Amino acid sequence: PPQPSANEISPEALANVREVEKGAKKLTLMELTERTCKWPIGDPATDEFWFCGLPSVAGKPYCEAHVSVAFQPMQARRDRRR
Repeated sequence: PPQPSANEISPEALANVREVEKGAKKLTLMELTERTCKWPIGDPATDEFWFCGLPSVAGKPYCEAHVSVAFQPMQARRDRRR
């Protein structure tokens, strides 16, 4: 999925995501399962590209940190644009 720009993410959520990504399992596409976070990290055109791979939230494709960035309430997004 396209990653939101940094100005669309709350500073707290962005800091949390950066910290979580330090501990990412760095899985390849072939290593992903229904229970792993599928958040892409890095540039797909380089060798420095992988998927988070941490345990995903039940019913979601991402871990808790990436869910907090990917699925933001409409009101929160509207408030940041003001």
